[in-house]
Amino acid sequence: MDGVDLRTVNRVLQALLDQGRQPVLLEDRVSGKTLEVAPDSAAEPDGLLPVFLVAGEAVWREATGKGFKLDIQRDPSAFLGYRIQNIGAGSFPVVMLSMMEATAQASGPGGILVNELGAVWRAATERLERAAGLSLAPRDGGASPR
Repeated sequence: MDGVDLRTVNRVLQALLDQGRQPVLLEDRVSGKTLEVAPDSAAEPDGLLPVFLVAGEAVWREATGKGFKLDIQRDPSAFLGYRIQNIGAGSFPVVMLSMMEATAQASGPGGILVNELGAVWRAATERLERAAGLSLAPRDGGASPR
């Protein structure tokens, strides 16, 4: 079977976040408040897992030119409106290590700022664009991690 078992990624990310010393924080840009997200909610396929995966994929794509073939679907009942359905490529260690690297890049003295995972994605995408001399990021208002 190709791809990576989503339930395993969910369980391991939750365990890492549970054992970590940093809270998972999400800045609500409308209210200006910073919310702490429980590790179990952060690691859920309809929680923040899609954001962690997209940022991890950007790290891996920059290093190797390959992605994880993420199947992310809109889901109005999901925490941020998206749910991860499948990780179609890669291996478990590569996916986890890439997410851990993206998480380390998004961490600060107060915790893991989920909003910064979008910045990790943008920075990796911009470096790839410069290296390739082309544009990979949407420029017409298309969706991109925030």
